[in-house]
Amino acid sequence: MFHRSITTGAYPLVALTLFIFIFSFILQWNIKNFASALISGHCARCNMHHTLPTTEEARHAAFDLRRRMIESGRIDVDELKLQLDHDDNEDILHDLNPSLAIERLYERRGKMFGVLVCQVPDNSLYSESFNLTSGDTVILKAYAGKLGGSWNLPGWSPIIGQVPESLPAFCRLRDEVTELFDRIDATKSNTSPEDVASLQKKKGSKENKVKHLTKKRARLATLALNEVRRHQLVTNFRGEALRPLTAVYTRGPTKVPGGTGDCAAPKLLAEAARLGLRPTGIAEIFVGATGGMSTGKGDGELYDACADRCEKIAGFMLCGLDDV
Repeated sequence: MFHRSITTGAYPLVALTLFIFIFSFILQWNIKNFASALISGHCARCNMHHTLPTTEEARHAAFDLRRRMIESGRIDVDELKLQLDHDDNEDILHDLNPSLAIERLYERRGKMFGVLVCQVPDNSLYSESFNLTSGDTVILKAYAGKLGGSWNLPGWSPIIGQVPESLPAFCRLRDEVTELFDRIDATKSNTSPEDVASLQKKKGSKENKVKHLTKKRARLATLALNEVRRHQLVTNFRGEALRPLTAVYTRGPTKVPGGTGDCAAPKLLAEAARLGLRPTGIAEIFVGATGGMSTGKGDGELYDACADRCEKIAGFMLCGLDDV
């Protein structure tokens, strides 16, 4: 009787524990998928952690951007509409850039897009240029990396710095790296009888040559990347002087990874700071093919800014936002 009463009384406790566990899991899943998408980072300048959340307005703007692109079949849907509104000439529709068709993102590889909801602050130069008043909402948009083979497209937040192909030193180094790729491949595939006999006399000569060329290629590639980064200058919402992106990167155990500054989030923050706008919310959404050789991200899903690249520079770029 005593044993049975304890067992009976344990059922509600087990059920309550199970309910709390399930509820906590669902709550965490919801927070992860719907509320936590954001960009944040530590700022070495003020030794504080700055955060810009994904607000409901930002989420709506991101989903709406994806909807407009899919329904129109065009990634440049907004820019196309502006052209048609300005010039009522349907011939524009016959001269569209095929690389900006939405199907490209689903046939080949999807892409991250970002939106930044901003307010126009008092005495903003942006308000004077676009006939806006203090408190009005402005939504900026950006894409990660290149889109349709272009770093910069009308209507989208531009690349941080300069287009690499516009830098003579970068182009020279890039061509040398490309040539070294060809020389390495040619050296590896050169297996004529004469080469075999030569290798027997001097063992490892081919491997040594490949190793030498590979090291040279890596060195030149690093120089090319440094040339690009020399022009990647960022500021923050304190309006401080431009600083090299590499100088504000919060270093960890690794070097600054390639592609830092090319994601949608830092492009948006840099453009908002340049225009004198005050960001209130951000959202990044993946659009296009998923899985396989493409990516593990899901079509139509929101994601936080990447930790290894964006968050390492976000702290400085967000600094001063509370004072705008």
